[in-house]
Amino acid sequence: MKKRHIYLFLFLSSLIFPMSHLTAQDNKYKDIIKPEGIKNKKYIVTLSGLGDLEFLKPININLGMSVSAGLRILSKPKIKQGKSAYSPRIAERELYIKPTFGYIYRKRYNTAFFFVPEIAYRHTFYKGIFIEVNVDVGYMYTKMNAPVYERQDDGSFKKVSFGYNNIMAGGKVVAGYDFSKNLKTPIAIQFGPGVFYRYPSNQKWIRHIYVELGVSYVFRKIKE
Repeated sequence: MKKRHIYLFLFLSSLIFPMSHLTAQDNKYKDIIKPEGIKNKKYIVTLSGLGDLEFLKPININLGMSVSAGLRILSKPKIKQGKSAYSPRIAERELYIKPTFGYIYRKRYNTAFFFVPEIAYRHTFYKGIFIEVNVDVGYMYTKMNAPVYERQDDGSFKKVSFGYNNIMAGGKVVAGYDFSKNLKTPIAIQFGPGVFYRYPSNQKWIRHIYVELGVSYVFRKIKE
C-alpha cells in the first residue's frame, strides 16, 4: 500500500509540475518584452478639402482648403487583454493642439482666410478606426472678390482694397482610419461635419455649416 501511495504521489507530481513550469515560462518574459504602441512620439500633418454649405434654393457649396499640424500634448493609452500577454489591444487617447490655416472661396462675394489654433481630442481604437472632436477659436479675414470703390471728397471714386476682420468660433467631429496604427503606413484619412460662427457681420454672429475631407501624414517614433 505504501508503494502504491508513493507511485500515486509521484504520478500526480509529474502532472502538476509541468503545468506550473509552463505557466512560469509564459510569464517569464512578460516584464522584459514590452508591447509596441504604449510609449511613442506622434505628430500629425493634415491637408483637408472644405465645403461650406449654404442652405438656399438650390443648395450652394463654397469650396476651400486647410492645412494643420497636430502637436500632441497628452497621451493616455487604454490597454485591454489580447490573444496573449505580449499582444495587448491598445486604444490611444490623445489631446492635440492643431494650428490650422485655410481659406474658403465664395464666388462673386469674398474669399475668407483664417487661422485657428484648434484643441482636439482623438480616440483611436486598436483596429485603427478613430473619432476626433475639435473645439476652436480663431481669426478670419474676408476679402471682397469684386472691385470696391470709395467716394472721395471731390465726388470722384477710388478703387480700394476692402475686407472684414472677424472672430470665428466653432468645432467639428470627424471619423476616419489611421493606417499607421497596425499597417505601419504613415497615412490617415478622415471625414466629418463642422460648424463655425463669425463676428461681426451686420453686427451679429453668422453661422456656417461645412464638411471636411482630409488626409494626414502621421509621424510615429517609438520611445526607448
